[in-house]
Amino acid sequence: MKRIGAILCLSMMLIFMSASVCFAGQGDLAIKDQYPKDGATGTAVENASIKIWFNQDVRPKSKDIRKANKSEIKLVDEKGKAVPIYVAYSPDEEGLMMVLSSNDAKIEGDTEYTLTIGAGFQASNGDTLAKGDKVSFTTLNQSQATTVNMVMMGVMMVGMIFFSSRSMKKQQEKERAEKGKRDTVNPYKEAKRTGKSVEEIVERDQKAKEKEAAAAAKRKAKQQGKSGNSGKDKEQAADKKRVAGPRPISAAGGTYKAPKKKSTAKNQQNKNQNSSRPKNQTGKQRNTKNKNNKSRKK
Repeated sequence: MKRIGAILCLSMMLIFMSASVCFAGQGDLAIKDQYPKDGATGTAVENASIKIWFNQDVRPKSKDIRKANKSEIKLVDEKGKAVPIYVAYSPDEEGLMMVLSSNDAKIEGDTEYTLTIGAGFQASNGDTLAKGDKVSFTTLNQSQATTVNMVMMGVMMVGMIFFSSRSMKKQQEKERAEKGKRDTVNPYKEAKRTGKSVEEIVERDQKAKEKEAAAAAKRKAKQQGKSGNSGKDKEQAADKKRVAGPRPISAAGGTYKAPKKKSTAKNQQNKNQNSSRPKNQTGKQRNTKNKNNKSRKK
């Protein structure tokens, strides 16, 4: 009986071990992330690659496993046409697989592609996917993107040129205003353009320069006067008080009255003598008096 029991125990252990070996790895492999995502648009065409991240190491240990895994991966376009692919595994990042188009295949722009990974895809330890994976994405319309980029670049260039020229012009005007200088005038070119003589153009330019120099000097003197008298003007303005108008001294309670000067006949005569035009004197009398004064001086 003991021998029979031992045989039964060994048989059961062998059965369980075989079952674990048979079912080990079924459904343990899974996809963690992928790029591009399902339904993505605007995927780059140049150097286009589909990246799949698994939760285990998927680097094949033999050529047979590599070939079997490649047969589980398919890439088709929107018309269902298969695209030749190349499957690569990252030596540095465990669990990363990349699917690229072969050299003789070209990824077209503005086209929908679908990548399918079958459930028979194996990991390095033999685990397989619990279920297959499917991802669809649309590539970028390259011609449209190029046109948009060219338009944006043109707008940027025009804007840069406009603002640069505007800033330069303002700077030049500011410098001319500060220095009181004008642009040099070529009299010969100006004479040819306007039809006037060279001398006339030179004279007009010289007058304009003198006028600008005078205006600049006036502005400078005005600014210096303002800066020098601003404090003094404020002090004087603070001491001054405005009144409505002149008022008599009696309004303040004063009783003083200025005496009036009396005019006498003698004062009036002296006044007439000292005046260059005495009152009631004719022109003949004035001429006679002037002659007498001249003869006395001689």
